[in-house]
Amino acid sequence: MKTDWQPRVLDLHRFTQLEGVWQDATPLAKLSRVFEACLDQPGLADRTCQWTLTGELRTVAGTAQAWLHLTAQVTLSQQCQRCLEPMDIPVQVNRWFRLVADEATALAEDDAAEEDLLAMDPEFDAHALLEDDVLLAMPLVPRHDACHAPLSAALEDDLPHPFAALAALKAPKQ
Repeated sequence: MKTDWQPRVLDLHRFTQLEGVWQDATPLAKLSRVFEACLDQPGLADRTCQWTLTGELRTVAGTAQAWLHLTAQVTLSQQCQRCLEPMDIPVQVNRWFRLVADEATALAEDDAAEEDLLAMDPEFDAHALLEDDVLLAMPLVPRHDACHAPLSAALEDDLPHPFAALAALKAPKQ
């Protein structure tokens, strides 16, 4: 059976029942929130996010459960918070979601569930899920493992320390 999945209006019930697979290479410019969180670098808009969404049915205690598996890989441009130089950060996503009937069920089961829950939606936006998870996978404070640039231009100058004169005024203890 031929299936033409539309990731912006994905029928989750049908997708999981048929154990569908969607693979794509989405240009970073089409993931607007991720793109805006990046440092503007030449060629940034040409980078792509490789991602796969897989639907799966599992039987747990005699009950069929629908699951989604999202994997994604993309290299983002960020500013190192230590040296303030641009840096490329590889971001990977590998998340499982159990699908439940509606938002009320998701809220009721959320505290007890170890897995992430999503409400079954006949017009689910897989791109929004991808974008949310890439944003969550980005480091809060991007930084190089070892910075080679000086932390500040003031460190390169041979100026006296601003509090050196105060130290000279401090009377020695007797």
